[in-house]
Amino acid sequence: FYAFPNISATGATSKQFADRLLDDFGVAAIAGTSFGDHGEGYLRLSYANSEDNLRKALDRVAACVASFR
Repeated sequence: FYAFPNISATGATSKQFADRLLDDFGVAAIAGTSFGDHGEGYLRLSYANSEDNLRKALDRVAACVASFR
């Protein structure tokens, strides 16, 4: 029940993205580097939630991606 999407196209580090996602968009994620150096450019997201909450979270993730452009 985890996804490990690649966010490297945003130009942000995994930690920068995860921090902004939580602080500015209210969605918790784990920086991929928490799982080792090869996790840079990735996030770990849990999808163990309702479809409604997942849709809201994905809309916020998309807004976060756009904020790095």
